[in-house]
Amino acid sequence: MKSGRISLFLRLMVLCFLIKGWACGQQVVSHSLAQDTSFASGNSALKIPFELYNNHIYLKVGVNGSKTLTFLLDTGAPHIIDTSQAKALGLQLKPQGQAQGMGEGKVDAYSSEGVSFTLPGLSLSDQWVGVLPLDGVAACASELVADEQGHLRNCEPNEQRCQRRVIDGVLGDAIFKRFVVEIDYNARLLNVYAPASYKYQGTGETIPLELSDRYSFVQVRLSVAGRAPVSGRFIIDTGGAHALILSRPFVEANRLLPPSTELTKFSACGIGGYSEILIGTVSALQFGNIKISQPVTGFAQAKSGNLADGTFEGNIGAGILRHFKVIFDYSRRRMILESFSKE
Repeated sequence: MKSGRISLFLRLMVLCFLIKGWACGQQVVSHSLAQDTSFASGNSALKIPFELYNNHIYLKVGVNGSKTLTFLLDTGAPHIIDTSQAKALGLQLKPQGQAQGMGEGKVDAYSSEGVSFTLPGLSLSDQWVGVLPLDGVAACASELVADEQGHLRNCEPNEQRCQRRVIDGVLGDAIFKRFVVEIDYNARLLNVYAPASYKYQGTGETIPLELSDRYSFVQVRLSVAGRAPVSGRFIIDTGGAHALILSRPFVEANRLLPPSTELTKFSACGIGGYSEILIGTVSALQFGNIKISQPVTGFAQAKSGNLADGTFEGNIGAGILRHFKVIFDYSRRRMILESFSKE
């Protein structure tokens, strides 16, 4: 078995807070449904530019009238603002115990209410946000190189593309719960629509979504060499640099781990520190009529944290999603994938 150290990064790390005494998902839902929103024109905000770097979507977002800050776009996390940035913005912070993400440690967590976000053509006010230290996550990003297929490696010394990136926050699942959101990975553009007036007229593949307070799931079928296919609920994760990751309980229950000669050992880092993952492949991944052959796959080895709790079987990240124009329509419990390649 090869060994190394790498960071899979935020959404794979965050997955949602596991905060003592606090129902994270329900809190987010209640505020997102009551929020005030405003389009600059009509019922949509079109061609919002983003940067795609190491498979992560970076957006410029104003907070409470501030200069634009750098936020990630993430289907599986609540809105988050970095603790130091929240204090600089003068937000009123309410202690929320401790949070745990990909890492097996915990960090102090806070929340704030009445926060406003602005993007080109779109304003959101009275937003609820989680407040967590993201400096460690930004440090993780500086270690990571992810290619279009979700292959991950360590940065080489003095590698130019591995300069540290600023992460001021996360624009999270509340925006997906409130709007129809179209991510055009090829054009690096985001379109946001009011659900009531939205009508899809394309020919993309429609995938049913199962929505919970915390996540959006798709049903996935995995083909594994030497055994019958297995199925499970997989989180859809725009914030993950990876292609596919399988939770430790799912791997162990179904004996999915390939031979050690076919695996590379990595330390994935994020909120809460590090967690061990073995990187290999499975034969194929299928959801709906879409089949991906030999996806790069992480086999979680975590003893605690999100990848050890057994509440989901796996996680599909941007190493797969970026090959499609992806439309998230939570109001109709569906995800639509356009112009995909069947690999």
